[in-house]
Amino acid sequence: MSYTNPKLAYLETEQAYIEQRVMEASPVELTCMLYEGAIEAIRDAVAFLGQGEVVARGRSISRAQAILLELSQSLKQEADVQLAQRLALLYDYAMRRLGEAHQLQSENLMLEVKGLLESLLESWRQILPVRPVEERFEREAMIA
Repeated sequence: MSYTNPKLAYLETEQAYIEQRVMEASPVELTCMLYEGAIEAIRDAVAFLGQGEVVARGRSISRAQAILLELSQSLKQEADVQLAQRLALLYDYAMRRLGEAHQLQSENLMLEVKGLLESLLESWRQILPVRPVEERFEREAMIA
């Protein structure tokens, strides 16, 4: 395909890459991707706060909250009831704090939630299986 708009071509390529990653991801990898998305949304919200972009900040916070809701709804109680309950409480806390952060225009509250999610993401990454280097190169070659 020939694109006259390079930004459109980039966005379509990026979307295809993300779709490919999602289709090939394990449940743990998907969970990590959700955390990464929420962290990115909070990072954007902090930037929009600094720029005075209220609507964009609200969209970013809503995106982070939607991801947290998805994480909460995907918890498997049957796997470990206590862990699922604790994570559900953490996700609920994070969603409420993000709402407060938006209402109060508080960068500190946003950064608190971002830090919490970064800690959780690091924990999830600890249980990711290490894939052979050759497999990662093959995947990247298929996407490129």
